[in-house]
Parts: sequence; structure tokens; C-alpha cells
Amino acid sequence: MRLARHRLLDALCGEYLVGTMRGRPRRRFERALKREPLVAARLAYWQRTYAPRPSDQMRVQPDPGTWRRLETELGLAQFKRPWWRRVGLWRLWATAATAALVVMVVVQVQQFEGPKQLVEVARLGTKEQPAAVTASLSRDHQFLELRAARPIEAGPAQSYELWLIPKEGGAPLSIAVLGRLDARLVVPEGHRARMRAGATLAISVEPAGGSPTGAPTGPVIMVGAIET
Repeated sequence: MRLARHRLLDALCGEYLVGTMRGRPRRRFERALKREPLVAARLAYWQRTYAPRPSDQMRVQPDPGTWRRLETELGLAQFKRPWWRRVGLWRLWATAATAALVVMVVVQVQQFEGPKQLVEVARLGTKEQPAAVTASLSRDHQFLELRAARPIEAGPAQSYELWLIPKEGGAPLSIAVLGRLDARLVVPEGHRARMRAGATLAISVEPAGGSPTGAPTGPVIMVGAIET
């Protein structure tokens, strides 16, 4: 059973956030976060809702006596270092090493992202709002990115499902189940060759976890033709 359809999905998200979910259930939940967009979207919602927001009012400055007591109880004195071990050569070495690491990371990121640049291929919408969502595709057709003109999130018992209608016709092909219409996703390998001009993208409203039949069962709320 997919966790996205579980009636206690919100409770599972809560257990994961507070750390009471452990062992095999936690590993299964983390697998679902990678494979089921709705599960990831619900967890992100609860994280945004209950995450603490630091402020100046939360800052507390311990008195000197507290610091001395902690130093004694935890034996922190043994970790103190002479001044010549905290500045000078080691600081210069650390700065140089950090700069070199940053250069290496930037080069690797540029090399990794180069082939996966996205190009806008379609605009999905309705008669009232013809460009509510833009769809961009990587040149190798591996990645698809959806960007909504305004935040669009599915309800607790619903999911959005993205479909591809091939240029040559036939049954719609499911691309992904989404919790919100802002996402970057991997196009199923078997559908990549059909992501070309003349095909159509469509978004339907489905039960939580996606269509139970493999075909659209709810209303189609947005449609857009792939033009490039």
C-alpha cells in the first residue's frame, strides 16, 4: 500500500518529525519521501507549520557561573588550545583549503548542470488563465520542471496527476503524481521519446496517491501542447 493513500499520513509525518518513528517504519517512510511526491509535500507542509522561528526573544545569555559549572562538569578545559594553535599557519591553511574546495565544487556543479539545462516547451492553463503553469524540459528529456504562476496545492485527500497524450494519439500516459504544481521531476524512461512537439500535457485532480485505474478519473484542470 502506498503511504500517500494511508489514512494516517499526517500522523506518520508527525512521528517522523518528532523522531518517534524508528527502525523499519522510518526507513520505509524515507523511501516513500523519494518515490511519492504527495508524502514529501505533506511532510514539507507540517515542517513549515510547526518549525520554530528563531527570534531575539529566544536568545538567552547564561551567567558566568553557569559557564564555569559546565566547563567543570564536562571537562571542557582539556579542549582549550594555546593561541599559537588557533591562529596563524593553521588559519591560513584552512582558508586556502576552503577556497580550493569551493572552486572544485563550482566546477563540478557547472559540469553536472550543463547537460540538464531546461527549455520551456509548453504552457498549461484554462480559457480564463491560459498560462497558469509553464513546463520546461531538459535537452535529454530526462527532467521536467513545472512552475505555477501562483501557489497551487492539492487538498489533503487529493493529488494532481500529470499526463502525457502522445502526438500519435492513444491513452494518456502518467508522468507523475504531485502534491503541488511547482516541481522538478524525472520523466519515466519509457515516455521520454514521446515528449516532443505535437504531444499534449494535461493535469487532472485525482484521489490522494494518484489515479487508481491508471487513467484520468477526475476533472482535467489544465492542458497545454508541447511546442518545441
